[in-house]
Amino acid sequence: MPGVRSATPDDLPRVGAILAAAFVDDPVWNYITSPRADWISRAAAWFEADARAQMQGHGEVLVDEEVRGVAIWSPPGRWKPTMKEAAAVALPSVRLFRS
Repeated sequence: MPGVRSATPDDLPRVGAILAAAFVDDPVWNYITSPRADWISRAAAWFEADARAQMQGHGEVLVDEEVRGVAIWSPPGRWKPTMKEAAAVALPSVRLFRS
């Protein structure tokens, strides 16, 4: 059984890519982000920024040993982003959700 560990800053580009690939065909994400040819790169940047904000804030980013899977977790009652976390994803959000 693969082990699970906390992600490191070095893992974040891969975390963003994994989550973008996981949601590429998701109907909700497609509805709120207008799918285009560059969706994967824009979504990867957003997921990477969100994971970084979670790691620096109140959340936790978990990966398997080979960084093939990702889980982002926030404690009960602490899921709402702080102003600092919201600011950290502001530019990637504009790029992803711009239309």
